[in-house]
Amino acid sequence: MADKVGRTRSLGLALGLFGALTSGAFAQAPEDPTKTISMLASHAPGGGYDAYARLYARHVGRFLPGQPNLVVRNMPGAAGVVMANFVASQAARNGSVIALGPGSMATASLLGSQGARYDAREFTWVGSLNNDVSVTVSRSDSPISKTDELFTKELVVGGAGASDNSVVFANILNRMFGAKLKLVAGYNGSGDTVLALDRGEVQGIAGWNYSSITTMRPDWMRDKKINILLQMSLSRHPELPDVPTVLELARDDSQREILRLIFAQSQMGRVIMGPPGVPKAMVDTHRDAFDRVLKDSEFMADVEKMRLEISGPMTGAEVDQLVGSLYRATPERIKEATALLGGN
Repeated sequence: MADKVGRTRSLGLALGLFGALTSGAFAQAPEDPTKTISMLASHAPGGGYDAYARLYARHVGRFLPGQPNLVVRNMPGAAGVVMANFVASQAARNGSVIALGPGSMATASLLGSQGARYDAREFTWVGSLNNDVSVTVSRSDSPISKTDELFTKELVVGGAGASDNSVVFANILNRMFGAKLKLVAGYNGSGDTVLALDRGEVQGIAGWNYSSITTMRPDWMRDKKINILLQMSLSRHPELPDVPTVLELARDDSQREILRLIFAQSQMGRVIMGPPGVPKAMVDTHRDAFDRVLKDSEFMADVEKMRLEISGPMTGAEVDQLVGSLYRATPERIKEATALLGGN
């Protein structure tokens, strides 16, 4: 376990260095948004966020002035925090940089995530492609096959960085509900965590996007290689009507309020944003293009071909409203949620 702790610390240092290097690489003269737009992806190539970013980049240019070329650039680190810090402080503010990442970026600084140096209310929110439901899963050959067993038997679960859902959600289950999850953290993103599950290094994952399972490992569900034990969300996914949500574990109103504050970010699961201070005309242009993409037959055909999910999308204005409501939570609830997540 000491090796894993060291690995996690080394990963944190590496992410900080990576963030500094990539920020420098992107901090160039502003591009012409009618010719080229940088589409940043919060995670490494090969995962779900990368897939959604590339999907959006292939289609949105048709609906923007000048039909610009969108160049996808991966900026992984700290579950989107590295990318969000860059977008907040260094990205060009003329509409030539947009970014796609998890909704947790919106609550990272609010709930004390290490390294988050921004106020999410200041971002230019373009829209969210998906209401992303994360799930807790176990291998079919593990000791656990039912939800109740999470609290009576040990399950070794894999996780990425400290702010990744795979780590955050495991800690919530252990600290709030007394689950017996033994967390092995420090894997380099969701792709490596899934490989660890496949190799049997770990027995489960406490926070894995359901849409990523259906995209990356659809055969695992078909062949019953994994058990879906719990939905880490505020409501049940239509395809998982018999799997309880974490909200259903709450014992009282206080716990329910804390869980709503933490898990509201899943409603904006694949969120697209730009930096603060983008001119209103360009904000309107990007939001209009987002809305048109979602109605486009070519885009939806590509979604189906890639086996991705577009469920419960949100407009930029709706994301703005949700983020604002999270920041209006009482100091007491924010403090309790922060403590539960292990923040400062």
